[in-house]
Amino acid sequence: MTETAKKPASMARLVIVLFVVTAVVALLLGFVDYITRDKIAANIKEKTDAAMSAVLAADNYTAVETYTDTSGLVTSVYTAADASGNVIGYVSEVSPSGFGGAINMVVGVDLNGAVTGISIVKMTETSGLGANAFNTSFREQYIGKSGTLAVDKDGGEIVALTGATVTSRAVTNGVNAVLATVAGLSV
Repeated sequence: MTETAKKPASMARLVIVLFVVTAVVALLLGFVDYITRDKIAANIKEKTDAAMSAVLAADNYTAVETYTDTSGLVTSVYTAADASGNVIGYVSEVSPSGFGGAINMVVGVDLNGAVTGISIVKMTETSGLGANAFNTSFREQYIGKSGTLAVDKDGGEIVALTGATVTSRAVTNGVNAVLATVAGLSV
């Protein structure tokens, strides 16, 4: 039985073909990213703006430049003002880690330090379990609450989603981070 060795030229050809294919795919991916980047950013901004209005209706939202967030979860804070310019509360973006990754949400807080609403902008939690955090009945539990919150499994009053305690705790941690951050602000 004779053994035939691969020709060095054919191996080099394979490497070159593989390089060309990967370069073409990389260029195509870069081109698609370039084309869609602005549209995706605009969609996210539009969804976030709608979420801000949903959690605390105001005529004007102004970014707070300096705030203290000891949790590391709060990504931005805005003052919410009425048409006369009177501050009526705060709206904050927060990203706690859930079971499936970051849960990007917006939380509204009135001047008394009570939650006015929660809107989940984006998350990748398990469908039928953690994704139930989108449900109004779950999110409404937080409205009117202040102080430090906890899910019922941890002795608190927020009823955790069945089969999604990690998600429930993550949302609660996000709300707590916003409440603590807003408590450190002054109008």
